Amino acid sequence: MTQHTISLGPIEDLSQPVREERRDAAENRQTILRVAQELFAENKVAAVNMAEIAKAAKVGKGTLYRRFANKGELCLSLLDDELRQFQDEVMATLRTMTSEHRSTINQLDYVLRALVSFLETNLDLMVEIDALRVPSVVQDINRPHFWQEMTIRGLLQKGIIQGVIRPDIDLFYLTSALLAPLDARVYRAHRFAQGYTPEQIQSGLQSLVRGIVKK
Repeated sequence: MTQHTISLGPIEDLSQPVREERRDAAENRQTILRVAQELFAENKVAAVNMAEIAKAAKVGKGTLYRRFANKGELCLSLLDDELRQFQDEVMATLRTMTSEHRSTINQLDYVLRALVSFLETNLDLMVEIDALRVPSVVQDINRPHFWQEMTIRGLLQKGIIQGVIRPDIDLFYLTSALLAPLDARVYRAHRFAQGYTPEQIQSGLQSLVRGIVKK
């Protein structure tokens, strides 16, 4: 994911060699991403390791790991634009659904369908990204998992306030339960080890949502 930093040092300290180093670093980063994308297109993402990426990009392993601590971070950078566009489109659709007085349950169904569709399209990269998840570490707000949790939890809370979702649910646990099948590693197992279709997974998630609707 592209990060922008602002130097707080005095202007006179910004010598030409420093600017050149930053430009080189940016060029190295773009080269690494381009080469990685080419390698991933030729082979499965899981079959390409960091050493192969460094060799093909003609950079040292140290240079590679300074830019990306692991393959998951590299994949996250490759998917950055798509993730941002996806999130923007989902939020825009939710705003439209709200303005049209569509129910919170319909909005939950929409978000879950959208997440399944995004996973289906970007599964190989998302598997590497989801491997970054460590339960004991506070969520990074720049990671897609944080956005997913906030969106689903917000809709569930909204449904409780509106009286359409049972007030006795454990909000945090149910959010995790709904998102667990959408961990890319779990999703991959459901799709290819157990043979479920995307439509079956969507239907199953919708059934879970129907179970919390207030009667």
